[in-house]
Amino acid sequence: MMVPRRRFLSYLKERWWVVVVFLAIATGAVLTYETIRSETYNSYAQLMVGNVQLNQLNMANLFTEDPLNYFGTQIELLKSSRLQGAAFSKIGITAATEEKDIVRLQVARPLGTATLQLQATGPDAAKTQGFLQALIEEYLSFKKETRTSSSEDLMVSLNEQLGKRQAALKLEQERWTTFQRTNNVAALEEEGKTAGLYLAELNLQLAKLRLERDLLRQGLGVLVHPLRTNAAVEVAASIAGVTNVEPSAQTASQPAMAFAVQPETDAMLKSARLDLALRQSERDQVLKDRGELAARRLNEEVSRLSTAVAILEEQNRSQRKSDLQDIEKRLGATESAVPAWETKVLEINARLSQAHALKNNIQNEQAYYDHLLGLLQNVDLSRNVQQERASILQAPTPGQPAKRVLPLRLALAVLLGLALGLGFTFVWHLFDDRLMSVRDLKAQFGEAVLGLIPEIKVPSAKPQNALVTTGQSHGGYFESFRHLRSALALLQQGTAGCRTLLITSSQASEGKTTIAINLARLLAWSGFRVVLVDADGTRGGIGQLLGAKSEPGVADFVRRGGEDFDIVRPTDVEGLSFVSGGTRADQSEGLFLRSTFGVLMERLRVDRDFVIIDAAPVLAADDSGLFVPHADSVVLITRPYFTRSRLVRQTLDMLYQRKAKHVSFVLNRARADDLLG
Repeated sequence: MMVPRRRFLSYLKERWWVVVVFLAIATGAVLTYETIRSETYNSYAQLMVGNVQLNQLNMANLFTEDPLNYFGTQIELLKSSRLQGAAFSKIGITAATEEKDIVRLQVARPLGTATLQLQATGPDAAKTQGFLQALIEEYLSFKKETRTSSSEDLMVSLNEQLGKRQAALKLEQERWTTFQRTNNVAALEEEGKTAGLYLAELNLQLAKLRLERDLLRQGLGVLVHPLRTNAAVEVAASIAGVTNVEPSAQTASQPAMAFAVQPETDAMLKSARLDLALRQSERDQVLKDRGELAARRLNEEVSRLSTAVAILEEQNRSQRKSDLQDIEKRLGATESAVPAWETKVLEINARLSQAHALKNNIQNEQAYYDHLLGLLQNVDLSRNVQQERASILQAPTPGQPAKRVLPLRLALAVLLGLALGLGFTFVWHLFDDRLMSVRDLKAQFGEAVLGLIPEIKVPSAKPQNALVTTGQSHGGYFESFRHLRSALALLQQGTAGCRTLLITSSQASEGKTTIAINLARLLAWSGFRVVLVDADGTRGGIGQLLGAKSEPGVADFVRRGGEDFDIVRPTDVEGLSFVSGGTRADQSEGLFLRSTFGVLMERLRVDRDFVIIDAAPVLAADDSGLFVPHADSVVLITRPYFTRSRLVRQTLDMLYQRKAKHVSFVLNRARADDLLG
């Protein structure tokens, strides 16, 4: 997150004048307004308004508004065109008066008070005070006129409401009388209680029957008939040879049909089964030991016990089936009776609810009627209506000049100008695709940055001051070219023979020619043999900076087919020679496509360490692209706040399309934060 912040701060430092412009516009507008606006005067007054008595008598909900709406109504009344028009007429202001001469009114109510604060603002002190005084008089006159009509209206409204309530009360009483003719409320209440109890009893009985049915289906219980059960027990006991069976007290005391568990029958059945099992075991043992003759008596006893068990089991099944059929009949009869009683209970409840609703309506209408009648009989309407008062707490003050809050307005203008300036600069910064620092260059492109050349102040009339000399004291500027020289020398280390550098840019005015000359000088001072070639046919900047005369150069050599090689000129720096661009002619189109240019480059490489070609901007002339195949390395010059990222991308595409071997960047006119960061 640090990079965008520093980038915007750097951009803001470059575009500081935008903020200054907005500050100047904002403060200038305030100063202009304060200078040309006419003097205004203020007059103040206070009114007390209220409607206390009616609110104390709880009639506000019927005939008055709530406090907020009441005071809002008074404020709108003071601002109404009727009252203000009458006040303007009194002070001599008509509809034809210019807008600037009109007095303006402001009304405010302090929270929780019954006062209204009035402020009139106008161009004339006397008319401003007169308007406010006339407006208050018109307001009090209007309130006085409406009081009498309010008393009469209130009386008429009370009588009208009382008549409506009386008619409504009579109608409810007639409905109650009609209901009583066909319904006895006391009898309905008793009948409802009885029906409800009987319905509850039916539901309880229905639940019991369902439980008994479920138990019988699962074989857990029976409905016992005492006489029939005891007889079955006696028969089974006689067959089994048991004589001590007595009916239990519980069975004898039960009604003719009741729910119970059969302990005697179950006990007899279990005892008989147990005896049967014992006799069978004993018989089998005797048969095994003594033979059939000895086991004859045991066979008879086993047969008798088997018959008793069968009789008891059959009796048990028959009894359960009979009892289940009986319960099903009783359950069906009970279920068919429940809906009829439910309907009857609902009908009784509906008539009782209607009776209660009629009684409540009569009570409500009677209370409302008594309330209105009491108000009409006991309230002195004329006296209480007069309690809606409006009195003057403070008479309109003489017109006073309005305070000019120039310091405050200037402070607000400065804040607004700063906000607008910073906001505009930030938006501009978001949409500006120019390179702003070396960080942008490294973040957007993958090519190496060989050097940073700091910005120095050079008079436009003396561009030669940007050239480095052996005795100069530019400090960081001189050292930056030394670093660039070392970087290029190390970059080409290990390459056999002469090395060719093509120095160009994406657009003009990025400083490529100055960098090419200074780099050539530093290399020559370092003991290298260097030739500097001016291949920028659009401007010829090297000749202008070096003060060289227009002599035959590269274009002339290629045009003549290499007949005359006398185009290399010495310079004041030992080891550095110079080749001018030559003269341009009509037949210069496609000149560097000829094979003669390749011959020139081969001859220039002989006995030299570096050939530095200062070419035209890639996007300004096609010739720069023709030099790329002859260069070992391309140095692309960029400039912060000038070079656009879009153009750099186009330049790189063109260079790589023309088979550039190596491309690197140099940032010219670098800012201090780039040099330190």
